[in-house]
Amino acid sequence: MINERDLSQKFSSTWKQHLPLLTSNFIRIFNETQVLAINSRALPVFEGVKYDIVSEAAFNLAEIALRDGLKPSELFENNLVQMDILAEAESLIWKSDNVKQSEININDIEKKEILAISDNILEFIRKMGGEKLKFKPKLKGYSFIPDVKADISIDDKLFEIKTVNRNFRTSDLKQLLIYLALDQVSKENNWQSGGLYNPRKGTYVEFDARKMVYNLSGGNSPNEVLESLLNGFIRDVVIDSKF
Repeated sequence: MINERDLSQKFSSTWKQHLPLLTSNFIRIFNETQVLAINSRALPVFEGVKYDIVSEAAFNLAEIALRDGLKPSELFENNLVQMDILAEAESLIWKSDNVKQSEININDIEKKEILAISDNILEFIRKMGGEKLKFKPKLKGYSFIPDVKADISIDDKLFEIKTVNRNFRTSDLKQLLIYLALDQVSKENNWQSGGLYNPRKGTYVEFDARKMVYNLSGGNSPNEVLESLLNGFIRDVVIDSKF
């Protein structure tokens, strides 16, 4: 099995064949002209912070806070809830079911980071509006590609969240396009728009999915491009496995 991160970061020849205009120059202009601020504040970056744990925990905290109608700070006051959220974050990152309590301690700075990022995610959701919100929408796999979970679906929009201290990369957009391709072949969600959101920098971008694929492919049918892209991955995996 191969995951969506591998697909977005490797298989450069397949990406170039199907979406030849998705280049480093495109993403530079994309960041300069399309990305907008949405949060009231950006968050500072501190040294020594376990950023992967902080990001995953903040996302999980936002989901629970919205579900329970509580503020993230109110939820995190409960030590049991805090430990459960951190343990889930650790297990998702390390793929381990044997996470010990001693491994999931966080310092005061990391706790403040988790709360601040969670607050920004909730502010983003609030400002985006919409009636139908879903955290971690599931997507059916395709051949060697396993079932996956995306980040946030708002009505007919799918957003990939990247809690990082950098601009968006081509790999971020590629990961989102993989989700949109899987959705197209499964016909489960019918997302019309895609987007990237960074709760650390407080920025986001939203675009028409079909128009984006049409433009990046050089004017080809979006439906055919996305399905062909998935088949291209499968073909390359099969070829690689033979040698």
